[in-house]
Amino acid sequence: MSRFVRRALVGVALGVLVYAVAVLWVDAGRVREAMSDYTWSMVLAALGLSSVNYLLRFLKWELCLGWLGVRGAGPGAAPGLTYGRSLLVYLAGLSMSVTPGKIGEVLRSYLLRETDGVPFTRTAPVVVADRLTDLVALVVLSLVGIAEHREYLPVALVTLALVVAGVVVLGSPRLCRGLLALLGRLPKLRGLVARAEGLVDSSAAVLRLRSLVVLSVISVAGWGLECVGYWLILHGFFGVEASLALCTFLWATTTLIGALSFLPGGLGATEGSLAVLVARLAHGVTQPIALASTILIRACTLWYGEVVGGVALAVLIRRNASRQPACDEPTAGPPTA
Repeated sequence: MSRFVRRALVGVALGVLVYAVAVLWVDAGRVREAMSDYTWSMVLAALGLSSVNYLLRFLKWELCLGWLGVRGAGPGAAPGLTYGRSLLVYLAGLSMSVTPGKIGEVLRSYLLRETDGVPFTRTAPVVVADRLTDLVALVVLSLVGIAEHREYLPVALVTLALVVAGVVVLGSPRLCRGLLALLGRLPKLRGLVARAEGLVDSSAAVLRLRSLVVLSVISVAGWGLECVGYWLILHGFFGVEASLALCTFLWATTTLIGALSFLPGGLGATEGSLAVLVARLAHGVTQPIALASTILIRACTLWYGEVVGGVALAVLIRRNASRQPACDEPTAGPPTA
């Protein structure tokens, strides 16, 4: 757990540094002035939309657990997994959002193993399916404005190519095992490949075409809510005019840029591209407003998720610790012949 916490803290520190540099570059006084008459109810509305998005993403998590038969019978299953504990596990994964490609959200699989004994390799592919369908959703949403901003079409195409490649390889047990066999020839990767064998069947189960379509539709709805949240954030500033279609294009495209950068949480890449583009494309957006709106929307999405995830993780750790003594009670002694 300490390793996960350290990585989260590094991401948070990096985020604080990025925002501090950005504010100093623009001028903290001008940013503060731009926010002096801000309509703060827009922030509350954006937080509410982000909360609904998290619930929709939890639905994706639950659907995948169902397809994998996690609550079924047999070894490695968890018939006693309650929806409340599952929600805590899901939300705790948000504390790892500030990691490259959000891959740290695989923490959920680790936690599910600790709380309910579900093998890590059984649920780890759920994180992959979640990220792939999120990328599909962002590509779909970015197409709203691609016709008017064709220079950003390569971003959508590269993302789509990566998604297709990932689905083809990971969704096909034969191709996946072939790739693992190839990597297994390298001495340094042999041990890792042996452990990854357990991922093959689970990956195929959650990356079937029908499953991907269902997950992608839910992702479009969830990310669409964040686009609406960004539209609300922008209209909290006096004199700003930006259509919902433009805000959808801006938020989806810059989030894709951040994802393709493989920086922790897209830090720097998402903020920088969003601040530049909104100042250029939206009416009434000055440089200070561009930076202030970027900080606000990231606070209502990325950093709000970090806070929610941190609280959920703390609750899980506390509950698990309270159950631990009962699990670790000494036995009467070794069995005798």
